Formats: sequence, C-alpha cells, structure tokens
Amino acid sequence: MKIRSLMLAMLMFAAVAMNAQKGGDKNELRIIIQDLNHKMIGAILNDDYGKILTFYDAKAVSLPNYSRTLRGIDAIAEYQQQSAEMGNNVTALALNTKKIMQYGDALIEIGTYSITIERTGMEKPVSDVGKYLTVWVKHDDTYKIISEIWNTNVHPLEAVKGGVEKGDLPPGADKKSKLNTDDGQTRSGSGKKPVSDKKGN
Repeated sequence: MKIRSLMLAMLMFAAVAMNAQKGGDKNELRIIIQDLNHKMIGAILNDDYGKILTFYDAKAVSLPNYSRTLRGIDAIAEYQQQSAEMGNNVTALALNTKKIMQYGDALIEIGTYSITIERTGMEKPVSDVGKYLTVWVKHDDTYKIISEIWNTNVHPLEAVKGGVEKGDLPPGADKKSKLNTDDGQTRSGSGKKPVSDKKGN
C-alpha cells in the first residue's frame, strides 16, 4: 500500500514538473520573439533598413497591406526602398503579441499593432491599427521571419472619409512594432530613437 502511494506521488510530481517545464519553454519562446520585435522596432524607428533585413530569412515571403506579395529578401528590400523614397517615416510603433504557437522549428506569432507615420507633403501624421501574423523559423541560435502578413482594421472608405487617401498609407505601414503580451505589458516605440529595451541585433 505504501509502495503504491509512493509511486502515485512520484507520478503526480513528474506530471507537475513536466507541465511547469512546458510552460517555461513557452514563456522562453515568447521572450525570444519579443526581444527580436524590440530590436526590429529600434531599426525601423531609426530608418535602419539594412538592419531590418537581418530579421528575415533569404527566402522570406511578405504579404503587406495594400500591396503585392513580396518573395525573397531582394523584393522586401526594394519595397522598403520605395517606402523611403515616398517620404514615409515611422514615428511610433507598438506591437501586441497575442499568441505564439510552436511547430517544430517554426513559431507562429499572432498579434495586433498600432503605428503612426509621417509622410512628406502631408499636413499631419497618419495613425493606423490592425493585426499581423508572423512565422519565425529557427536559424542557429536565433529566429528569422520566413513569412508575414498584416492588414489594417480601418476600411479604405472610412480612411478616405477621414481625409486619408488609401495611397497615403506607407507600403509597410504595418508591421514591426511589436510588443504587448497577454500578461498586460505593452511595449512600444515613439520618436526617431528606439526605447532603451528595444531591439537591436
């Protein structure tokens, strides 16, 4: 009877330990992705396009809001260049990581964003809110983006009513500004310089 009770206690302890370890792993992955997001935000706020590209896999596929599919790092670089030439300047960005799911060496991140952009010729900045999905893949001791998509919550017709033409939204008025977690902690960036704890590779 004592042996049976001891075995049962050991099994229960093992189950609790496994669940704790599982939760720890998940939290660790969340921290890793949040750190990468912070570093990317820093690069975006500093207009460091070369730095931004380091977060992507060479064969990454990006599906921007109001734009064609971008296949490969060269297409993504061209897209960023076009945005810069249009005079788009991100002055604030906040990413809210809602969920992270692991599938082998891949992590799927789902979240929401808010962004403020200034553009040459516009009287006032444009703000937008929306959602995104990013697929990260394991690369040695870090993760890189293999696929991403984001889109605004604002209907184009409503944007026009507000005096903002659809074409005024920057080619990537989307993504990189992440970071708010389910624990209620929100991290964001504003101004030209990144917040001290933001990304930087």
